Amino acid sequence: MEKLLTVSAADAGQRLDVFCVSQLPGYSRAALQRAIREDQIKINNTTGKPRQIVSEGDVITIALPASAHRPEEQAGAPASLTFPILYEDRDVVVINKPAGVVVHAGNGREAPTVVSWLEQRYPAIGTVGEDAQRPGIVHRLDRETSGALIIAKTQAAYEHLKEQFQRRRAHKEYLALVFGQPGETKGRINRALTRSRRNPLRRTIASESVPTSPEGLRGAPKDAVTEWRLEEKLAGRFTLLRVFPLTGRTHQIRAHLHFLGFPIVGDALYTFKRQRPPHGVMRHLLHAQRLTVTLLTGKRKTFTAPLPPDFQQVLDALKQ
Repeated sequence: MEKLLTVSAADAGQRLDVFCVSQLPGYSRAALQRAIREDQIKINNTTGKPRQIVSEGDVITIALPASAHRPEEQAGAPASLTFPILYEDRDVVVINKPAGVVVHAGNGREAPTVVSWLEQRYPAIGTVGEDAQRPGIVHRLDRETSGALIIAKTQAAYEHLKEQFQRRRAHKEYLALVFGQPGETKGRINRALTRSRRNPLRRTIASESVPTSPEGLRGAPKDAVTEWRLEEKLAGRFTLLRVFPLTGRTHQIRAHLHFLGFPIVGDALYTFKRQRPPHGVMRHLLHAQRLTVTLLTGKRKTFTAPLPPDFQQVLDALKQ
């Protein structure tokens, strides 16, 4: 593809990669960022940078090979991806993320993602946040975890929400189907997490003698606090728990429940070998059901994500 674009007054002030996304909807922002770095996209006939701000009258030269499309980006795949929207205003959008979708791509090429959907639906979101790979993202859900996810559409909303998550003022409620039946009706676990040495994909309980790093020093143990409440005991010695993570560490709920001896059903990383999930379980049954935050307007609001069909079907079968 060869193309010449002139930046209009309405488009001035955008980042170069964001401008290109708005003009080339068939390409992801990540693909266009690579093209800019590889000199396939130039600004005023010179090498540009993805973060460079464009001005009125700038001439953008585009010379993209057909291979710039990833297979999942062809035939309008990202544009066809949709998520149920639970709430939206000018500053935020709250979606019910389905299981099986990652929030943003990692080192590999994972698609579709929530971010690829965001970039298609809100081209200007590329300037929101602190990381170009995670525009607007203030918290995450694991690939197989479904439920309520709030995204900032403006920088003001991003800063506002980020502070609430950091100061533990965002209230999160999850439903988890676990193996076993606790003897108590509620509990609290306050144990720091660290990356497992045996399996770097897992998190494990850190030694109490090791100082934690609440500031988020890479590789250091992170303090983690989770509360839980028994919702219902089910057939086959399964239990439905309502879980309240007070911190937001990677795999926090999964690792903490595993440590307590009640791993989440379907969790390939954290279940014990002898445990077998009920028929029909294809992923770990963890759902972010409710999220409560204060919006920029000052209004405290709770968003509720309905339980997905696969989770509900397993519960119904166990109740019968």
